[in-house]
Amino acid sequence: MKRVWKKGLLALTVTSSLALAACGAQSSAPAVQNPASQPNTTATRDQSTQGTNTSAQHVYLVVEPGAKLGSDHVKHDAFINGDFTVVAGKPVDLTVYNYEQTPLTMKAADLGLNVNIKASTTKGDPAVTNYSFIPQSPGTYTWVASGDRDQWAAKQKGFLQGTVTVTPPSDNTQHISLVINPNYKLGPDGKLHDAYTPGDITVKAGQPVELTIYNLGKKGHPFISSALGVNVPVQGSQGTGEPAVFKTTFTPQKPGKYTWICGLPCDGENNQWAMSHDNYMMGYITVQ
Repeated sequence: MKRVWKKGLLALTVTSSLALAACGAQSSAPAVQNPASQPNTTATRDQSTQGTNTSAQHVYLVVEPGAKLGSDHVKHDAFINGDFTVVAGKPVDLTVYNYEQTPLTMKAADLGLNVNIKASTTKGDPAVTNYSFIPQSPGTYTWVASGDRDQWAAKQKGFLQGTVTVTPPSDNTQHISLVINPNYKLGPDGKLHDAYTPGDITVKAGQPVELTIYNLGKKGHPFISSALGVNVPVQGSQGTGEPAVFKTTFTPQKPGKYTWICGLPCDGENNQWAMSHDNYMMGYITVQ
């Protein structure tokens, strides 16, 4: 295993089995498999349900209010993982999880994007918006989000602006990102819990997956799927509103539904409820 730290970023190359780097005692419970430039883009309208195109590349974005620290030393609304990468000529299923109670419009004119993002109606319960498009030309495109009352964030990249990198059709890497926030996601018990957003993701068999994890919490939440050989030592953020960022790459070989877990005790205020409930501190990786 090779690590490279750069500007708070841990890059990991994952082989078939990884040992968890020291970040506190970890759970020994294994994950298990459940059998089983001239742009020209076409895009569909927002959908109310997740796309079912098995050839599509999946992108997951998370919007959180007042969560990310700005250069003005104030925490602002932001797409936590708003910079993303897709491959030209291949369908994209974009899913946006909006914790804000304000609807947004995400646009990238050169890319043909015009996503109407639904607002959350309850604190801690993200509204989910799905959108499909096909990027045609490799390049770097800027998107902006409007409708937010945070005027500072609206003018800043990394907040309510971001970048879409479109790579050549020969690139077969899948780019997936997840966001962790403690005491943030509403559970059916009416309490706010530690959670990864999203907890369930979809990838393709036989193609490399670059997984990026943004942790806004001060505690570590190692991401482990033993059956897939994934073991990411996600450590806590060093500053409030400044996400710690971790990367790993793995290649799933066989289709199926694989469990991942958080490798350290968490959600302690709620008797670790999140650790045993899907889409909180455990979830599933569906390999198609």
